[in-house]
Amino acid sequence: MDGIAGGDVKVIWELSRHHHLVRLAQGYFLDRDEGTAERLMALLDSWIAENPHGIGINWTSSLEVAFRAIAWCWIWALTCQSPAWTPARVECFLVSLWHHARHIERFDSIHHSPNTHLTGEGLGLLYVGLMFPELRRAADWAALGQEILESELDAQVLSDGMHYERSVGYHKYTAEFYLHYLLLARAFGLAVPDSARDRVRAQVDAARLLRRPDGTWPVIGDEDSGDTLLLAPVDPQDQGPVLALGASLFRDPDLVPFTTDAHRAAAWWLVDEPAWLWLCDMADRASSGSNGKYVATRTRREPAMERDSGALPAAGYFVGRESEGADAWWCLVDAGPHGGDRTGHAHTDLGHVEIARGATHIVVDPGCAGYTIGRPARDHARSEAAHACLVIERSPLAEPAGSFSWARLAPTPTHRFGDDGQVWWCDLAYERDAVGGRLTHRRQVLLVRGVGVIICDWIAGVTDGPIAVHWPLGIPPNEVSLSGSAATTPHYQIAWSGAVGPLDASVESTTRAPGYARQVDAALLRLGYRGPLPVSVITSFTNPATRLGRHLHDGDSVRLELPDGVTGPARILSIRAAQAPSLEAMDAPASSLPVIR
Repeated sequence: MDGIAGGDVKVIWELSRHHHLVRLAQGYFLDRDEGTAERLMALLDSWIAENPHGIGINWTSSLEVAFRAIAWCWIWALTCQSPAWTPARVECFLVSLWHHARHIERFDSIHHSPNTHLTGEGLGLLYVGLMFPELRRAADWAALGQEILESELDAQVLSDGMHYERSVGYHKYTAEFYLHYLLLARAFGLAVPDSARDRVRAQVDAARLLRRPDGTWPVIGDEDSGDTLLLAPVDPQDQGPVLALGASLFRDPDLVPFTTDAHRAAAWWLVDEPAWLWLCDMADRASSGSNGKYVATRTRREPAMERDSGALPAAGYFVGRESEGADAWWCLVDAGPHGGDRTGHAHTDLGHVEIARGATHIVVDPGCAGYTIGRPARDHARSEAAHACLVIERSPLAEPAGSFSWARLAPTPTHRFGDDGQVWWCDLAYERDAVGGRLTHRRQVLLVRGVGVIICDWIAGVTDGPIAVHWPLGIPPNEVSLSGSAATTPHYQIAWSGAVGPLDASVESTTRAPGYARQVDAALLRLGYRGPLPVSVITSFTNPATRLGRHLHDGDSVRLELPDGVTGPARILSIRAAQAPSLEAMDAPASSLPVIR
């Protein structure tokens, strides 16, 4: 658990979740090859013999015990007709499975990790209790599992559907847990309140909203690259199976175009025949529709298309989108409270902005490569310095108190957002302590359709320390060319301007973690400033062919010239503190627009 000698307990735990054994069970179910069943049984025999009940590393986390119990339920369901299940093996299996459920019941995470640990344990109890009613205490386990899942739904899932820790990866876990819960409830006739179904539906909608244009998901907060149940060859960060399963459960055709064959393959194992036939029909319609899209008539809410912007207001995540297409702009703003209170998997990322254009991930959360990588590295990965945030030297927004806890949290900002069809925008503001004083930071993020993403930072107050705006990029530093007040890459360009003169710009070499235990080279663009306050800093992300015009900072507003042909005739984009942005017809020649350099 402490990474002694470079070890990581998760490596062993992942193997002992037995997802690879489920894959063997799937193979047997499809082709009835007894050789596959025998190999599976031999591996299962070996594990049970080498892991006595309650002893050793594979019994130290009740969540891991629950994941394994779920896998075992599926192994049994898929292979129970095989003669490889001798009476001795069945007895040994059932005794060990009984100990799994009893262990979860006795050592639940209510006082240790009452987050996805607790809900995953509840799902494990529900699986065993329902599928093996002949086991002593099975009815108690099923009742306890359902009670945990029902009570934690309100505690852990926000009203907008996002998990309360505000981690995209752990949101996926939670959505999987509750989709499995609804499936089990339907199969075994359990009563589920409509309010619970609506909250699970909101989880699926949240996953859809967070999706990038290229069908990937950002890595915000911790991400451990795990799955509840691995049923198809899908990347751990891919929430497409959640959308496919949600589409079939809630009969929502608008979700189907966002799924692939692999996503629907995972759903095939979970849904019944009518739901599967419906999903196939919707997928056929999607593939044969105009431009490969299918738009269904909705009865519960408005059509949810890829181009839609949206918000998870309780979580504080706001998403802006451009129209559909390979080069569509997308951005996400974190303008909400710290996730999970003083514990859990959230990072200090107040004001963080994710930016993508099609399949190009421009500004990205650096993630965290592991939980046992050492406290300094773990603390840095969770700090605002690693994210697209305002950084005040010697004045961190929050203070960690362990790998999964915090001594002091970041402030909760105020926020507003809007969309007039041409410009989507989000505005957040908060106050923070700083060396020798106190600062107010307002960040305004604009997605200007046809242009790109423009961010204006307004910083006022008093501090003795230097400040900087950090932009973690999704490419290595050798792909970034820095020149004056601009940086160019093969796929986009970044430009910036400060109200009182040039900023101290640098591109630093760093790393990012696209998944657990993975690190790749990355670049950090740092825009430093040390001088009088207030100050405004504008940073623009555009495609290489778009050349933005002159900038004007005049204290409480910034004016930016947009070139002719991007949104029609040349216009001026006006960004004012605490107001919605506006596009205005240029009423003066560009040469007469004053510029502070």
